[in-house]
Amino acid sequence: MKNIKARWLLPAMVLLLTACSKMDDTYRQFLDGGEIIYTGKVDFLEVFPGKNRVLLSWYLVSDPKITMCRVYWNQRRDSTEVAVKRTGGTDTIRLILDKLPENIYTFQVYTYDNAGHSSVKEEAIGNAYGDAYISTLSNRPVRAAKYDAAKNEATIWWFGVNNQVQYVEVLYTNSAGMETKVVQRADSVPENPRDPLEFRASLKLPNYKAGTSFRFRTAYKPVKIAIDTFYTAYETRAVQ
Repeated sequence: MKNIKARWLLPAMVLLLTACSKMDDTYRQFLDGGEIIYTGKVDFLEVFPGKNRVLLSWYLVSDPKITMCRVYWNQRRDSTEVAVKRTGGTDTIRLILDKLPENIYTFQVYTYDNAGHSSVKEEAIGNAYGDAYISTLSNRPVRAAKYDAAKNEATIWWFGVNNQVQYVEVLYTNSAGMETKVVQRADSVPENPRDPLEFRASLKLPNYKAGTSFRFRTAYKPVKIAIDTFYTAYETRAVQ
């Protein structure tokens, strides 16, 4: 029995030693040049969407040796570099990437020092919006528009508004024949004070020239942090 165990044990030990030797050779090839050095990675990477562009923002907190950042996107087919001059504290880097086709992008940011050492990647996802998004937008619908001769003013009554709407811009002719612009924003306090401000259901146009029409358009942001505002086409409405 002892001889049988010995015959099985010896080949097993040889295989184990061979495997360990191969693993040592595998790791040794990565250490031939010495210890691997990484630069400090970026912190708080954010993507702010815009119209066929984005704004990237990140912090450099550690590693004063950083001299450059490189950004990849479009599955690493596109990239750009940002020269860095550290101040000794926390530095904020902002980069606008424009001429982007409308799409969802994954952005990868690396730091580098003068010796070519790089950091591990920091990654964030964001949108570039364009014509496809704009085609989904519509003007705030008008319920009615009436002129009050006694007050020399017109009043627009609206239907509800999308929560992406930033404001409604109205252009009309005043009694002196001059074009006047009025911008209506959310300024009504809701029943629950924790909710955001609401748009009022009506808008008065003072000193309105009787018999004329008004034009209006609606401004949107797909998200609050968007760097661009998107507009509907102007729409013309008559006043009764």
